[in-house]
Amino acid sequence: MSPRRFRSLRLSTTLALSLGLALTGAACDKGGDGTTKPKANERGATDKTDKGSSLGDGSDYLYSAKGFTLTSTMKIKFELTTNEGAGAAAIEARSLLEATPTSDDKLQIHGKVLELVNYTGSGQLDPEFMKKQAEKQGQEPVDLVAGLREAESWLVVDRKGELDEAATKALAQNQKPDESAASDFGLFNLPDLPPVDLVEGEKVKLPTKEVQRQLPFGSVPVEIDQTWTLRSINAERVAEFDVSSEGSGATEISAQGQTVMISMLEESSFTVLFNLETQLPVSINGYSQSETSIDLPGQSITFSTNSELTGTYEAGAPG
Repeated sequence: MSPRRFRSLRLSTTLALSLGLALTGAACDKGGDGTTKPKANERGATDKTDKGSSLGDGSDYLYSAKGFTLTSTMKIKFELTTNEGAGAAAIEARSLLEATPTSDDKLQIHGKVLELVNYTGSGQLDPEFMKKQAEKQGQEPVDLVAGLREAESWLVVDRKGELDEAATKALAQNQKPDESAASDFGLFNLPDLPPVDLVEGEKVKLPTKEVQRQLPFGSVPVEIDQTWTLRSINAERVAEFDVSSEGSGATEISAQGQTVMISMLEESSFTVLFNLETQLPVSINGYSQSETSIDLPGQSITFSTNSELTGTYEAGAPG
């Protein structure tokens, strides 16, 4: 699941960076085209690693090309530690996800919160604390809860659920200038789907892939190692699969005549249920973690995040 954002909050630099990267591990970044298709093993589960032949394209795992409407219920626990302090939040929300097919076999997703069932925050993520911090900095008071209640997003994804950043930025709804970088905590995420064929009981490790993690002043190349496992397919043709990911990267960035050193670590593990007949998700649950260090001349910014996600999806809008 790719990190998402909305435009209604003003946050401190460190907090905004932390939230913006919090769900990066949940993005389930594709490990690139596979090159060895695993074969069934009579002795049970085995590990398979790409070694040069085709792993297939995972054509059984695609979101419906006809478009769809989903009602999602997300429960998220989020912990944040920064050199400005620490915070935690528990969130539950119901959202509407409307997917419309595009001319190039992708999907335009409009996500909107229908009901913020609960938000409980402490430390840096306590709503009253955030309001007071904004006032101290001479900014408008931040109302995190109101922002979440009104949160919505417009995205373009491929039929594996992977974000098309260029097409998303080009949407008319996204042409309004962002007032700040913030996060909707992943409320509108669709699970990413396997980019390769899977065989029940086998782990498929994809080739290491380099992705670019975007920061306000540059990008960081992060190498991702990802493993997919098909646990089962039941009589209703609902597939249950696991996806785990580990990533690390470091770089130097020149910004305003200064050198910035950045290092990142990330890890995630999710279990997804996906209906192969309807081509719609059923549920997702798992966790993601990240650590980021930013060393500037005379200043060091560090933060770590931990999030737990449980989500369910129902076809259609609420009655």
